[in-house]
Amino acid sequence: MSNTAVRYLTMLRMVPRYPKSITTTELADRLDEQGFSVTMRSIQRDLEKLSIDFPLLVDESSRPFQWSFDREATMDIIPALDLPAALTFELAKAYLTPMLPPRALSHLKPHFDEAHRTLLRERNPLGQWPNRVRVINRGLGGQRPAIDSDVLETVTEALLREFRCELTYQARNWPESAEIVVHPLGLIFRDPNVYLIGKIEGREGVRQLVLHRASGGKLVEKPLERPEDFDLDLYISSGAMGILHSRAPIFLHLRCDKPVLNHLIESPLGFDQVTTDIDEDTFEITVTVGDTQDLRWWLTAQAVHCDILEPDWLREEISSTLQKGLFRTQQTG
Repeated sequence: MSNTAVRYLTMLRMVPRYPKSITTTELADRLDEQGFSVTMRSIQRDLEKLSIDFPLLVDESSRPFQWSFDREATMDIIPALDLPAALTFELAKAYLTPMLPPRALSHLKPHFDEAHRTLLRERNPLGQWPNRVRVINRGLGGQRPAIDSDVLETVTEALLREFRCELTYQARNWPESAEIVVHPLGLIFRDPNVYLIGKIEGREGVRQLVLHRASGGKLVEKPLERPEDFDLDLYISSGAMGILHSRAPIFLHLRCDKPVLNHLIESPLGFDQVTTDIDEDTFEITVTVGDTQDLRWWLTAQAVHCDILEPDWLREEISSTLQKGLFRTQQTG
């Protein structure tokens, strides 16, 4: 390949997608760093030639001129998008869309579009893969509530830049919505909801804000105040996302039926779980878990398949819940 062709490809890779842009001066500096000594006049001529075959835009309102790729341009420059890469983009679009910042999605849209066209164009069984794979969450999953796009954009921008943000928020137990300033610490996606973890100015402790309850937001360009001891993974493992009843861990001892609860052997409830085979019909586990509402819901749902051997107080609590449920069911009947 000629030196000119290599320079053209190198230069095209340096041009960002609109609304971002790069000047011919900046291109000259970057090309020089890559070992290409070329004048700004030559760069301008090169870009004008390349714009005939590539979707390049130029802003001539100021000098030096500013260049960018069209916002909707597909980047089908060598190498062409092959089938495995197209499949990866298609699956990423399906399952990462709720988790990616809107700005990132807008930049990826041309790649998603090109991937979809590639899968439609290629006569290959792999192209049918997105139609043959689904991800289903365990349990009774509700439909994901709609989140205001401006709110999501504001929150993700604040997280990325480590700024505060102002939200119009309506908590479930608030009589009306309120303007709050949040110091965002992280996002947690737990179907069907998206939670903003952060501190609210004027209130104590780290809070969980359900994003679909926010109706407006704007960035506050002031650095957020992050607690020195805060770690998102430790926050999750503490059981905070499970509606904590107390911060004291529970040492749980269960006798479980086979094969209904065999998944507990394959997917332990905790890192310290010990499993003991009792007979061909049952096994026992001991494990340390958080004192959460999720634990109670799970034990209640599995009551016909497991016995709570320890702790006694938790067995009595679940028994009381089941008796109340039975009484209500009988009253209804």
